[in-house]
Amino acid sequence: MKISLVCPTNYYGASATRGIYYPMGVLLVGSLARDTMPSWEIDVVDGELYSRSELEEKLRGVDILGLSANTNNYQNCIELAKFAKSNGTKRVVIGGPHASAVISHGERKISMAELILRNQSSVDAVIVNDGEEPFLRYVIESSKSNPNYEGIENLSWRGQLGAIQRNPAKPPVQAPRFVDMDFSLMDFQRYWKEHKKEFPAMSEKYLEGFTHVGCAWREKLGCSFCDIPYPFNNYQAPGRFWRDLREAKHSMGIESFKDYGDCLTGNHERVRALLEGRPSDLEDMELSCYGRSKEITEEMADMLKDLNVRYVYIGLDSGDNKMLRSMREGYTVKSNYDAVERLARRGINVTASLILGAAGESRKTVENTERFAREIVKYQNLTQLYCAMLTPFPAAPMNKKFLEANPEFAERDVWDTEQTKRFWINNHCEAPYDYIEAKAKDINNL
Repeated sequence: MKISLVCPTNYYGASATRGIYYPMGVLLVGSLARDTMPSWEIDVVDGELYSRSELEEKLRGVDILGLSANTNNYQNCIELAKFAKSNGTKRVVIGGPHASAVISHGERKISMAELILRNQSSVDAVIVNDGEEPFLRYVIESSKSNPNYEGIENLSWRGQLGAIQRNPAKPPVQAPRFVDMDFSLMDFQRYWKEHKKEFPAMSEKYLEGFTHVGCAWREKLGCSFCDIPYPFNNYQAPGRFWRDLREAKHSMGIESFKDYGDCLTGNHERVRALLEGRPSDLEDMELSCYGRSKEITEEMADMLKDLNVRYVYIGLDSGDNKMLRSMREGYTVKSNYDAVERLARRGINVTASLILGAAGESRKTVENTERFAREIVKYQNLTQLYCAMLTPFPAAPMNKKFLEANPEFAERDVWDTEQTKRFWINNHCEAPYDYIEAKAKDINNL
């Protein structure tokens, strides 16, 4: 069995993190497959590193193709699926955030998995939420003369007569463990080198992972454009987390850890437990994490420093309080300033982002955000500031409004991000699209 697992690049433009972060999702899927069936040939591919023609060459002769889809790269997933099926691939499976989305339209709940299978003949199966075990079981069944896919959680597939079949979906509840990854499947040296250029305050040999899943703010109310699939906030046991990290340190020489949990700062008690549970031999382990500005109190900032956190990623989102209320962020412009200043006093770097185009965005609110951006970049610890235009993603709460104005998208699996972004701004913003786009570029150029 020859299997390729690919996370393609974005359909528009290039990712700002190209070559810096390895695709952990497909690596986890490939690791379980390799561990269970060592005779299989497993190829884990970071699609951001290759041209379309190079990817197509890699897919020739593949029996099973697995694709990790987010809304930004979905068109590339479909093009690769069509190529593979036309060149002898027996099964194409799609998973990832886009495939896992459930669209709310009026009283209806629409599964993106069903839309994909209905609209894309080159796709044989879709896996939602955590995909490691469902993918493995699907591949094993597909190798049989009379496969039976019943009972494989999170799997949807097209039956022999073309009818779409769906098994129950299980929401993710636990963070994936990075010790479950087969590190021989990827060239980490390449990522470490590029990561060091972008984040010089961290040691070169880093590892991605999660201290927790879910977002405490999402449980309370949640931002309007968040599509995190985890329904609640769940932290790893500190002892297990540190044991796993120690194993990675000893086996690979790992010196720093990037926490993808969103956001670490949401639970003071759990952060305190993480700090108190750290073994003395890991006190020099460097961390980076996500944080929300309102949650970065003096106490939290002290704990982050004691945890040896070198970078905190903060979604500052806007420099206008009206827009922060529109986004349902639960913090203010003052909270943003306070968080950056508190971290600055402790020598902790900040990478930050802003978003233009939320409901009600006007020239005045954009001007306020640009003014805020010009002030916040004066802080020496603010090492990066990205500004994006708001893009509707299928599972985000804001899409109830989006679908009211664009109901045809309720039946589409392709959400062209340039098109949906323009539709949203034209229908829900006071400032015109071209103005917002130009201002986003101006802020990025700071």
